[in-house]
Amino acid sequence: MCCSFAVKDLPTENEVLVIRTKNLWQDWIDVNKILGARRDVDVPDEGSEGERVNAGSMLPVKNTLNARGRQVLCQVLTNEIRIYIDLLNRAVNLSDDDVSAALQGMQANCPSVVKYLGGNKQTMGSM
Repeated sequence: MCCSFAVKDLPTENEVLVIRTKNLWQDWIDVNKILGARRDVDVPDEGSEGERVNAGSMLPVKNTLNARGRQVLCQVLTNEIRIYIDLLNRAVNLSDDDVSAALQGMQANCPSVVKYLGGNKQTMGSM
């Protein structure tokens, strides 16, 4: 893999900040505050074209994976899921509740991979 990395290889004194697509604007504001911004960033109005990051209604592919297709996709993405979980656990701008909610979502979508990787914040952070 050309560009893979392991979050665990980052020095522990390095802070990790995460901006999640699902929470883009709030994460953006929070990260800017952590970085010393003196005022909130301007965010698009709710419901505006600029506010929608993922234009779900405009995507040609819909969420129609069957159970086997989802299982295969999760297996193929195991390394990326590990990196995602590691980033969640290292992110200084996310609360424990944010991490738990993300892990619950991952558990709902890829339960066998989450089980394989350890499945909770304490074990995931040590990977």
